[in-house]
Amino acid sequence: MGAPRSTAALLEVRDLHVAYGTAEVVHGASFDVRAGEFVVLLGRNGAGKSTMLHAISGLIPKRGGTVRFAGEDIGAAAPRHIVRAGVVQVLEGHRVFHSLSVEDNLLIGTYARAPRGDRSKLDRIYTLFPEMAEKRHDAASRLSGGQQQILAVAQGVIGDPKLLILDEPSAGLAPIVIDRILDVAAALCREGMSILLVEQIVEKALRHAHHCYLVDTGRIVGEGPADTMLGSDALHEAYLGKA
Repeated sequence: MGAPRSTAALLEVRDLHVAYGTAEVVHGASFDVRAGEFVVLLGRNGAGKSTMLHAISGLIPKRGGTVRFAGEDIGAAAPRHIVRAGVVQVLEGHRVFHSLSVEDNLLIGTYARAPRGDRSKLDRIYTLFPEMAEKRHDAASRLSGGQQQILAVAQGVIGDPKLLILDEPSAGLAPIVIDRILDVAAALCREGMSILLVEQIVEKALRHAHHCYLVDTGRIVGEGPADTMLGSDALHEAYLGKA
């Protein structure tokens, strides 16, 4: 995509350490997401990318380091406070409430700022995701896997976050659905929302992103403009190791 990096950092992660029990899996990672920027974290499975996202969102504890958002330290904040600050993570794996209607699922995404739901946000979401408008009264369980993932993303977007975090939204989906989700994310970024993406489909991710960080064994091992990364030695090494 090209561009951003000149604006101030919205999210600042510095020397992040995360462990599961006694096993440390993130070892001093540092990276930024700037205001209005689309950033992707790339690396092989098990590299620690999703763990970094969960630590930023407060879903798992940090062993060390700092996380600042919009100038405020959110490293020790509870997930609900991080959401209220403007950080929303869409978890991997179509995490929706199957027994509820599509519309009720969407309204849940507004609860952080409006405890009874905010129906005024629905029209914009139905414009962005017309397939959800058509299914608004259907139970989420009746949606296809791709539609459920679109619903999960829409549920994140409806809260108007300053930073939308997407954790492998392509998992198990058809290429047309993946393109749909990434195109909407890019459009939101053009409107000013920052995007932080973890993705395994490298070419599609780099085509939509401004900046890329490479992750290997819980460390940031490289970074650069997304449009220079495809085919680079650094990207090859992050996935396959040094020759």
